Amino acid sequence: MTEVIEATTGPAIRRIRKLRVEIVDARTDQDKNAVFTFAQDEVRIGSSEDADVPLTDTAASREHLAVRLGPHGYTLADLGSTNGTFVGDLRIERVAIAEPTLVRVGQTVLRLVPLAESVEQEISPRARFGRMLGQSAAMRETFALLERVAATDLTVLLEGETGTGKELAAEGLHDASGRAGELIAVNCGAIPRELLESELLGHEKGSFTGADRARPGAFVSADRGTIFLDEVGELPLDMQAKLLRVLERREVKAVGADKVRSVDVRVIAATNRALVREVSAGRFRQDLYFRLAVVVVRIPPLRTRAGDVRMLAEHIQDELSRKRVAAGLSPLARLDERAMAMLLRYDFPGNVRELRNVVERWAVLGAVGAPGDPGAWTSAGAAANAAEAASGSASGGGNGDVDSALLALPYHEAKDTWVERFERAYLTELLHRCEGNVSRAAREAGVDRRHVQRMMGRFGMKGGDAPGT
Repeated sequence: MTEVIEATTGPAIRRIRKLRVEIVDARTDQDKNAVFTFAQDEVRIGSSEDADVPLTDTAASREHLAVRLGPHGYTLADLGSTNGTFVGDLRIERVAIAEPTLVRVGQTVLRLVPLAESVEQEISPRARFGRMLGQSAAMRETFALLERVAATDLTVLLEGETGTGKELAAEGLHDASGRAGELIAVNCGAIPRELLESELLGHEKGSFTGADRARPGAFVSADRGTIFLDEVGELPLDMQAKLLRVLERREVKAVGADKVRSVDVRVIAATNRALVREVSAGRFRQDLYFRLAVVVVRIPPLRTRAGDVRMLAEHIQDELSRKRVAAGLSPLARLDERAMAMLLRYDFPGNVRELRNVVERWAVLGAVGAPGDPGAWTSAGAAANAAEAASGSASGGGNGDVDSALLALPYHEAKDTWVERFERAYLTELLHRCEGNVSRAAREAGVDRRHVQRMMGRFGMKGGDAPGT
């Protein structure tokens, strides 16, 4: 089982019981007699390379079986496999186990053995880290580790599925670091291969076709600050070698440059891949992995911390209502207990990002369909969303602030004009409050610094000004 021991003195502790997985019968020698030991909230078994227990059995689904640890012990959950999960002759969907159990997955037989041993991990007394929220023991354990490394210069590798909040973790680490420079985020999986070196290291004017001006690159832009390398597992091997040299020497050489430039950069990387397996498969350099994995922080998936779903859903609802009130609309109705119960039963493969999408949809349309049902996003639903927003704007308080000339414009023109007025007023007040400090303004607004700079350019504002005075 997993339990939390709240201490009267010193940090609270989370105790996690170990599980041993033995493959006792398999069609291939590669799988047969393999033994794995875990101390974690969930162990996933299947033919995927990223499974905790990867099988070569072609009769096993990629995501076949999950063994989940809760307050009362382990639970087996079939993940919608094609050929089923069997305990004895019984095909199961979900069952609790308290003693060694033989389980058949495809044509592989495994013995699951809950062990008497356990491991203890410190957990944070707080239910948030930066903009990350979570009161579950799993998240408080993650927060404790993030808190311990935040004020250091240690390189951190964030591991976790898509949508778990790795970007927020990187942001929180930077904000708590005390570093004077900026947080510069680079999505390594979204940049064309031929532009990666330029994006990371910069380039000189004329160094290649289209380089009509020099560009500093992400590492130089992050000097004295933090660089966040998101989806670092997507980097091709040749770029991995160049990144390794930068991490070893803390020097960058821009494309087309003759000289190197020293940088003082804290590195945070993130991946939704199992990089250890990528190393074994030859797709990721082992030396680079060791450079990045100085501290490894695993962000737990939402399905292993169901106790956080209500808290997160309520936070998202509060955020939506604040935005509507700021726009002169009435707050949205709260989700009822029926809707909340549906959320609590759902596994959220898209994690917190999917939860946000569902709550936003349901807040307007009501609890239409199951959380993961794409059919709930119909054109009628989208039309209802737009109609509801329009009717709220036309009848729900706050329209006294909109002049009649604006209301006489075509809809899209009126909307664009109103948004521009809002952005100008918001940015003026924000820069005034932050005394013209663009980095601070970006952090307070929760957006990238370059977004603030683009808005300033559009409205003719300059950093260091005190607008409105």
